[in-house]
Amino acid sequence: MLESFEVEIKVPIESSEEMKQKLLDFGASQLNSEVQVDMYFDHPCRSFQETDEAVRVRTRKPLDEAELELSHAPIELTYKGPKIDLKTKTRLEYSVNINDATAITAILEHLGFKSVATVSKKRTFFNLREITISIDDVEHVGLFLEMESIAHEKSEIESAKRIIFDLLDELGIDQEQSVRASYLELYLDRNKR
Repeated sequence: MLESFEVEIKVPIESSEEMKQKLLDFGASQLNSEVQVDMYFDHPCRSFQETDEAVRVRTRKPLDEAELELSHAPIELTYKGPKIDLKTKTRLEYSVNINDATAITAILEHLGFKSVATVSKKRTFFNLREITISIDDVEHVGLFLEMESIAHEKSEIESAKRIIFDLLDELGIDQEQSVRASYLELYLDRNKR
């Protein structure tokens, strides 16, 4: 089985409209906009919070019924491994498209997995220099710019990071503003208070 690594950074932003215009000015292509609802589960025998792993069931719905990104199924099951980089949110990732969120949720629960949280976000996608970029409005968390590239081998990770950080610099965004925590971690942190 081929491994694939999600090389990702995210930074908090103040205005989605200003960032959208900046991306378009840099030549980004705007793709689709959708609502993503992510249900996260914890393992029955270990704490994913402690091991820095995640199991997620994601459902997608276009914000505009006329648009649907054909490359993404409306429902997917994803496993994310621990972060392997100190500056980015790079991690091993496996995803499989499914067609029944209720059934996969029932299967996970019958296997002993426990629902941890549900995180919802409105996400607008852009593509620039083979980087997938999104402006994310995450409910109860905040507004973020996320940049992602997929490395199909460990040897490609550094190159993917460099391309993303170069683009960040060109956009005038300080790399030190990047957040390594996942949306789930941010959600749990902000909603435990």
